[in-house]
Amino acid sequence: MAEKKDFIYVVLAIGIVLLIALIVKPAMTGELAIPRRGGDPTPGPVVPTWTYSPLPTAPPTIPTPPPTPTPVPTWDGRPQKIGFVDPATYHIPPEESRPDVTTPRPPAAPGPTKWVTFATIDGRGSGATGIIRVPSPLWRLDYSDITTRNYEITRFNCQVMDAADPNRFVHIITLNAPDFRGMKDKPEMKKEQWTKTFYEGNHDYYFIINALCIDAYHVKIQVPEEYIGA
Repeated sequence: MAEKKDFIYVVLAIGIVLLIALIVKPAMTGELAIPRRGGDPTPGPVVPTWTYSPLPTAPPTIPTPPPTPTPVPTWDGRPQKIGFVDPATYHIPPEESRPDVTTPRPPAAPGPTKWVTFATIDGRGSGATGIIRVPSPLWRLDYSDITTRNYEITRFNCQVMDAADPNRFVHIITLNAPDFRGMKDKPEMKKEQWTKTFYEGNHDYYFIINALCIDAYHVKIQVPEEYIGA
C-alpha cells in the first residue's frame, strides 16, 4: 500500500515538472508555444507599411490690377447751378423739422481772401438740392441775396449736409423775421454778415432749404480765386 502511494506521488511530481516546463515558464518569458498545423509558415516580424500622399498645391494667385482713378474735370470759372431733387432721395420726410446744429468757428485764414462764385442755388420755396463737389479745401456760403416783403413770419433755413454721411450736419443757417427786419435797410452789412466760411472741402455736399414767405433767394457757393481751374 505504501509503495502505491509513493508511485502516485512520483507521477504527480513528474506532471508538475512538465506543466512548469511546457506552459508556466514559456508564458512568463513570452515564449509560449502555440501549436500550428502542418504546413503553416512561421510568422515573422510585422513591418509597417507607409503610403505617400502628395500635399495639395494652391492655385496660382493672379494679381488684381488697381482701379483706374476717374479723372475730375477742371472748373472753367463759370458758376454752375445746383438743381433741386426729390427729398426722398435722401430719405427726408416732407416738412421734417431738424434741430439747429452749429460748428465752432476755427481761426480765420491769414490774409484777405478773394472769393469767386463756384455754384448757385436759386429758388423761392423749400427743397433739397442735388450733390455738388467743392473742389477746394476752403469755401464760403453767401446767403445775403434773399428778398422778402413779409417781416412778420418770414423764415429761411439752409442745412449743409455731408453727402457721404447723411447723418452729419455740416452746418445749419437759420434766419427768422427779426433777422430780416434788422437788415432791411442795411444791404452792405447784410453782404458782410450773411456768409459762412467752411474750413473743409474737396468733398461732396447737398443742401436742404426750408423757406417761408420768401420772394426769392440766390445762394452762392464760393471758393478762393486761386482755385479757379483746379
